[in-house]
Amino acid sequence: MRRAVLMAALAASGCTAAAPVFPTEVTRFRADVVERGTIALAPEEGINDGPAFQAYAAAVGDALTVQGYTVVSPGKDSAYIARIGFRSDTRSVRGPAPFTLGLGVGGGSYDRGGGVEGGVSGGIPIGKGELREDTAATLSVRINRRAGDLGVWEGKAQTRLIRRAGTGDVNAVPQKLAHALFTGFPGESGRTITVK
Repeated sequence: MRRAVLMAALAASGCTAAAPVFPTEVTRFRADVVERGTIALAPEEGINDGPAFQAYAAAVGDALTVQGYTVVSPGKDSAYIARIGFRSDTRSVRGPAPFTLGLGVGGGSYDRGGGVEGGVSGGIPIGKGELREDTAATLSVRINRRAGDLGVWEGKAQTRLIRRAGTGDVNAVPQKLAHALFTGFPGESGRTITVK
């Protein structure tokens, strides 16, 4: 009987905690007029044109297309060039225990002068939390007019993403950052906003 009560308590109190969702901080600077046109994508200096860049370039290209730009393939002439920089650091962390056993101790007394009651409660974690990947990432984009290399717009987005280890989509972080960076494009110059 006691075992059945304990198992019922575990089932009632136990659930897998959802990974926290973090907002994205975005800061942008712009010229007075930000026009649309053809645009090429290129890595910032010091960043190679590898798979990580391709994931960020695809996300930025999609966001620019939504904003009215026509993205051209590398090597083709364009009115603008978007230089893309990024950084991503991932570490492994343990989530909270999947179950918590609630404990409570209560006591009371009564005499002719009145009653006094007191109690203590708490919980004991049961089991190990799932292994998660905690990623801190930054995306920066500079849009320059190709003729004269004049700056038109630039922005930076920073966020965190926590997910179950081994289940992350490699495109999730670039897409989240690019979506936030170009929300309300071109935005108010010099202002930092938070995008959920």
